[in-house]
Amino acid sequence: MNKLILASVILFSASNTMATENNFYLRSSYGKVDTNVSSYEASANIGVDLSTPKGWTVALGYRLNRFFAFEAGYADLGDADGSDNFIADESYDLDSGPYTSHRETSKDITLSIKSKMLGILFTTDVTKDFYAGVRTGFHSWDADLKHKNTFNMQQTWADYNGNVLDIKNTNFKGSGKDSTKDSDFYYGISAGWNYNNWSLSLEHTIFNMDKKKPSLSSLALTYNF
Repeated sequence: MNKLILASVILFSASNTMATENNFYLRSSYGKVDTNVSSYEASANIGVDLSTPKGWTVALGYRLNRFFAFEAGYADLGDADGSDNFIADESYDLDSGPYTSHRETSKDITLSIKSKMLGILFTTDVTKDFYAGVRTGFHSWDADLKHKNTFNMQQTWADYNGNVLDIKNTNFKGSGKDSTKDSDFYYGISAGWNYNNWSLSLEHTIFNMDKKKPSLSSLALTYNF
């Protein structure tokens, strides 16, 4: 139903096309990403807190008139990183002599989100110096959760005269990636200023991804051909 409504709006806009001086435009933005994953969720599900990444977008647009435009773009919502390190030392006496161990473990997590977008932009009159608008559409997203684990342990056995009887080293490294792909709606708002063929705008876009809604707050630069 939602797809039918969006398609109807696009067709209605196309049927009311008005000529503008510059139909095509190229927009690029850069800003801060909110992964919509809380510290509690990250710690409970993957064992680490995630950093706040930076993201960027690039889009090619075609203005149907002063108020409507088609857009096709790509978004890279950056890499949210997290790591955890643990060091433990242990020692006690056995019948044969003292025993010691040194253990180090580490976990590194990276969450990467990328999206391909196709939608429409509704604005106030873009031929004016200042304008504001909303955008919506569909995006095909790809989320990768990469993980790397290491384990190093050294065990030492000695006698009570200080002679080392045995040393055992245990080392392990493992890595993997969990990927999820799907398509959902995206939507956002924009407010900008025009100067000759250039536009500078502040934007906020939300990407629906199953039960999560990561977002990008960014500064965008647009060139109108």
